[in-house]
Amino acid sequence: MTNIFIIVALLVIFFIFIQKYVIKHDDTKDYSYKRKSALLNASESTFYNALKSAVGDHAVVLAKVCMSNVVSPSAKLNKKQWFIANSRIAKSYFDFVVCDPRTFEPRVIIELDNGKELYKGKVEREKLLIHVCKSASIPLIGANIKYSYQVSKLRRLLAAHIDLIETDKEVRFCKKCGSPMIIKIASQGDFKGRRFFTCSRQPHCTYTENYNVVYEFDDDNQEF
Repeated sequence: MTNIFIIVALLVIFFIFIQKYVIKHDDTKDYSYKRKSALLNASESTFYNALKSAVGDHAVVLAKVCMSNVVSPSAKLNKKQWFIANSRIAKSYFDFVVCDPRTFEPRVIIELDNGKELYKGKVEREKLLIHVCKSASIPLIGANIKYSYQVSKLRRLLAAHIDLIETDKEVRFCKKCGSPMIIKIASQGDFKGRRFFTCSRQPHCTYTENYNVVYEFDDDNQEF
């Protein structure tokens, strides 16, 4: 019996020693790091530059943003559920986040598909991405990697979420009655929060038009 107490006492002393000297020393150790290569690869850089050209001064483009910096788990979750949900988004990131230039509020998420075959990790990431954006009501746009991009087509994709159309430079007229059109924001339905053009003579004229139609001449030699 005495031997058991001696063994237990030795184990306690050993544990205290480890806690005080070994673990504490590791916590304060000055680790060294090395810088990685470019944050974006060549394909991502090409798309990033095209995206910046498309939004101009109307938005700010951020690349590889941690999901937990953009969204957070619902406050309705209990502590365990919140921790699990937060751990999932803390380990992943959004390829590109297009933000309001004044408030930096995220307006739209863009996921760049590298064209590789689906594997388990990629499938799980896409499921998480779709679920997060849908539950947080943040528009998600998918884009394929190309050698070049048509800026005008990128603008058409983004115009529903970002104010890319300058009303002082472009005036649209109703194709039904010829009256000037005005911009409104959908307050309900699947397109809630999106802009659209509607006839200024409503309710007498009910003609509407998608906001994301930006009239520009495209370069036929480019590709999106």
